[in-house]
Amino acid sequence: MLAVVRRNPAFRRLWLAQVVSQAGDWMSHVAVLGLIASLGGAAQAAGVGLLFAGELALRLLPAAALGPFAGPTADRLPRRAILIAADVLRGLVVLGLILVREPAHLPWLYVLVGAQMSLGVFFDAARAGALPNTIASRDDLLDAYALSAATWSLMLSVGALTGGVLVRFLEPRWIFTLDAVTYGVSALLLLRLRLPPNPPPEEPFRWRELLLFRDLRRGLDHVRSRNLGRVLLAKMFWGPGGGFLVLLSLYGRDRFAGAGADAAGALEQAAEAGFATGVLYAARGVGTGIGPIVARRLLGTTEPALVRQIRAGFAVAAAGYGLFAFCPTLSLGAAAVALAHTGGSALWVASTTLWQRGVDDSFRGRTHALEFLGATLAFSTFGGFAALLYDGTGSLTGTTLALVGLLAVSGSIWTLRSRGLRT
Repeated sequence: MLAVVRRNPAFRRLWLAQVVSQAGDWMSHVAVLGLIASLGGAAQAAGVGLLFAGELALRLLPAAALGPFAGPTADRLPRRAILIAADVLRGLVVLGLILVREPAHLPWLYVLVGAQMSLGVFFDAARAGALPNTIASRDDLLDAYALSAATWSLMLSVGALTGGVLVRFLEPRWIFTLDAVTYGVSALLLLRLRLPPNPPPEEPFRWRELLLFRDLRRGLDHVRSRNLGRVLLAKMFWGPGGGFLVLLSLYGRDRFAGAGADAAGALEQAAEAGFATGVLYAARGVGTGIGPIVARRLLGTTEPALVRQIRAGFAVAAAGYGLFAFCPTLSLGAAAVALAHTGGSALWVASTTLWQRGVDDSFRGRTHALEFLGATLAFSTFGGFAALLYDGTGSLTGTTLALVGLLAVSGSIWTLRSRGLRT
């Protein structure tokens, strides 16, 4: 799979920019969580969960709110300029986090995190639109997306682990400085990226059209004309995955770190819960990384094979989390999570590759925005559902099985609707 990097110099620059910036993102994410725990936890122990929930919401909502604007912008304006501007501005925003040093500064932390994520939406839309233009051969496209997904998974594991180690020895301000440096390195890599001009749009760029979502509706009409509407819905139907992400930290705290609750002190128990949650998230990263590789080897890369990958992904994800509900130990739980996200990542990459092969270049940014909007809303909705169900019942197993049932239903519906799908 790394051969695609050697064969495509432009993709190599885009990929290296992804490596350095995402590693920094996960390091600073850990530092942000540490700041929230230290500044908000001591004085407001009962409300620290809400503080963490607010931080999570700010990592999801900008994609839903700004995606409809970012996609048309990426189709209209030079994509390389958007990528570089987003990197530079995110570096400045992260440096602003250095000033958050006491509880009274927490509101600014949330403002800065929201700004960082908002800029990231425009970066992601431009990157999604530019990636096919960095690949010389159509046959390399799936490898490029599989490598990008595997890189995200690896950076999740490496970056978060590195951030966890650094927080023990360095003040958060040094980690934020390091993250800002990674954005600068990414911008320098992209400075020499050569992309073809965006294809001329069907109509001139007008802000009024953008604000009224007319440009986005044209993108939806284009997707439907290519018979790709069902492909675009695949990530929405994987929405119960958002509920599973909420449950990972609850399992880490209540099941896999709860055995020694009576004997251990509060600090020791918190450390055990953090370790268990970290292991589960690392397992998620492992599954996400290997899923597209395994699916490609077993099922192939043709359009019908990609449809089969999506169908199999739903089944594997439901089976993995079904087993997870009954795992008594952390090691077994991590294995089940890795299995589940092997399926989830396979369907994610396969669906993206399908629509990228089918839509015109001038509509890629808008198609990405449509898909990401649906996926973000679905993940947020099911995440809230999981939290409410667990708070109401107190049952991890029951909540997990309810989500597994919803995933099985949604996967079955997509599978039935995908019969006769022609791309």
